[in-house]
Amino acid sequence: MKPMPLFTYKAVREDGSSVIDQAMAADAAELRHELESRGMLVLTVAKKSSSFSTGRGNAKDFLLFNQEFLTLFKAGLPILQSLEILHKRTEKPAFRSTLESIIHDIKGGSSLSDAMEKHPAYFSPLYASTVRAGEKSGALADVLKRYIEYQKKMLAIRRKLTTALAYPIFLVLALSAVMLLFIFYIIPNFTQMFDDQAKLPFLTTLLIAITSKLTNYFPVLALGAGALAAGAYWWQKSPAGKRQLDGLKLRIPFVRTLMVQYILSQLTRTLATVLRGGIPLVQALETTAGVITNKVMADRLSEARSLVIEGVSLANAVERTGLASDMTVRMIEVGESSGDLPQMLEDVAEFYDQEVENRMTLLTTMIEPVLMVSMGLIIAVIVVALYLPIFEMGSRIK
Repeated sequence: MKPMPLFTYKAVREDGSSVIDQAMAADAAELRHELESRGMLVLTVAKKSSSFSTGRGNAKDFLLFNQEFLTLFKAGLPILQSLEILHKRTEKPAFRSTLESIIHDIKGGSSLSDAMEKHPAYFSPLYASTVRAGEKSGALADVLKRYIEYQKKMLAIRRKLTTALAYPIFLVLALSAVMLLFIFYIIPNFTQMFDDQAKLPFLTTLLIAITSKLTNYFPVLALGAGALAAGAYWWQKSPAGKRQLDGLKLRIPFVRTLMVQYILSQLTRTLATVLRGGIPLVQALETTAGVITNKVMADRLSEARSLVIEGVSLANAVERTGLASDMTVRMIEVGESSGDLPQMLEDVAEFYDQEVENRMTLLTTMIEPVLMVSMGLIIAVIVVALYLPIFEMGSRIK
C-alpha cells in the first residue's frame, strides 16, 4: 500500500486553544474535513516531509526525548504528568505543539500509543506499535528501555558509516578545489608566458585546449550539471525512481555486499526489538518492512510476511524470497526451534554490524591511497605540461 503524504496544519479547538500539528491523509481536503468533523476551525493545511523518528530528521533529539520520558516514568510519575513536564522543557515549537496535542488527546481518553500514532512526523509506526505493545503487556518501561537501546545501536552504526566516509569525501573535495584553482587561475597565468612561442609540446597544447574549453563553456557546463543533479534528486524522490535506485545499489560490486549487510542489520535488529515488545510475528514483519529504507529489500520482506501468513516458517520464507544468506536463514531456523527468535535475530544483527564495520574499514583503506595517488598524478601531469615549454626554452639557450 502506498503511504499517505504528511501534512502540517494550524487549527483552533472548540475551547479556543490553538494547535499546530501534523497528520497523514490522502490529500489536504480530506484532512481538512476530518479536522472540521472533530470540531476544529482549520486555518491552514500544507504538505510536509517526515521528521526525526522516521530517520530523516534529528534522531538524537528523539533519543533524548525517550530517555527523559523513561526516566520520569520509572521515577513513578504518571504518563500524563511526564508528558506535561517534557512539554514545558521542549524548546522546539513544532514538537511542543505535538506534545500539547498528545496531552489533550490523553485527557480526552485516548491511550498513549493512539495519541502518538496521530503524529507520524515525530512518532513512527514502529514506535507507536512498540508503545502499544508495552501498554497491553503492562511493561511500558521495559519496552521503552529496549527501544532506546535499539536507537543507540542504530545511531552508532550510522555514526561509524559517516566517520568512515568523511576522509574520502574530504579528499574528493580537496582534489576538486585544486583542479578548479589550476583551471581558472594557475594554467591561464602560465599560458600567457607561452604566447610568443611558436610551437608548444603536445602535452602543453592539449592541457591549454582542455582548460580553454572548460573556461569558455563553464557556465553552460555548470548549468547542465545543476539541472542534471536537480533532475536526479527529484527522480530518486519519486517511488519509481527510488525503487530503481535501490535496485541499482544492490547490483554494484562491493557496494552491494555492504548495502545488503547494513540493511539486514537494520532489519534483524528492528524485528527483534518489535518481537520483544510482544507484537505478533506477522504484525512485526509488517512494521519492520515500513522501517527498511531500501524498497527492494522491503518488498522482499513483505513477500516473506505473506508466506508466513500462509503458514510457512520465517526461516523458509526468508530463504524463498532471497532476503538473506544461508547463514542467516539457519540462525533464524535455530531461533524458531529454540523459541528464542528475538535473541537469535539480535545475534544476527551483531554479526552484520561487525561485517559492515570491517568492510567499511577495508573500503576506506582502499579508497584513501587511490585518491591520494590519483591526486598526485593529476597534479604532476599538469605541472609537467606547464614546465615542458620552459625546459625546451632552456635547452635552446644552451
